[in-house]
Amino acid sequence: MAPIVILQVLLTEGVVMKSFAKVVLVGAVAVMAIAISAAPSEAAKKKRMKGPAPGTYVGQVCSTKCNTANACSVMAWTSDKRWISAVITPACVKPFCPAAC
Repeated sequence: MAPIVILQVLLTEGVVMKSFAKVVLVGAVAVMAIAISAAPSEAAKKKRMKGPAPGTYVGQVCSTKCNTANACSVMAWTSDKRWISAVITPACVKPFCPAAC
């Protein structure tokens, strides 16, 4: 009988709701910490592919992100000065890939 009374007191006093709120708060803090730690890597990725080397031209292609199977992504430099995935050949297999970016 005593455990039932203790459980009823805990439920009516809001202890369960307080502990649930603490769990939600800890989860929210953890999600924000992960999001903040991932932000610099996205900025570094954009900075790395900022523009082509001097002497390049609109429509020039290069290869990036080669995996262990020697398959690479092909990128093209556009007239609005940004890299996009190549339309005709978005992927290639080494040794038939263009020069690396």
